[in-house]
Amino acid sequence: MNKKALSEQEWVYDYVRNRQDPLPLVLGTGGTWGISGKKSIILVAFTLPDIIVLRDLHNAAQNPIRKMTYKDIVYFAVNIVDKKQVESIMDDWKER
Repeated sequence: MNKKALSEQEWVYDYVRNRQDPLPLVLGTGGTWGISGKKSIILVAFTLPDIIVLRDLHNAAQNPIRKMTYKDIVYFAVNIVDKKQVESIMDDWKER
């Protein structure tokens, strides 16, 4: 039986619910996250300053910030869908 994949909001909610002080996240570095069938990276932070810094660190300053509310949490997210940019970030994270 196939298990339904979690949505971004569900994944972030589960992450926050299980941590006292959650850190910013970079989802999809293993090529596991997709948007419209294409590999993507999603930057997630819990404060506006943190998402701005995370976006700058990943050369995505031009990408818009989304403010997300899900159940009782609020977080900020940035989608990175440009194929070269996604591959570059994935390669960078492989080296860590």
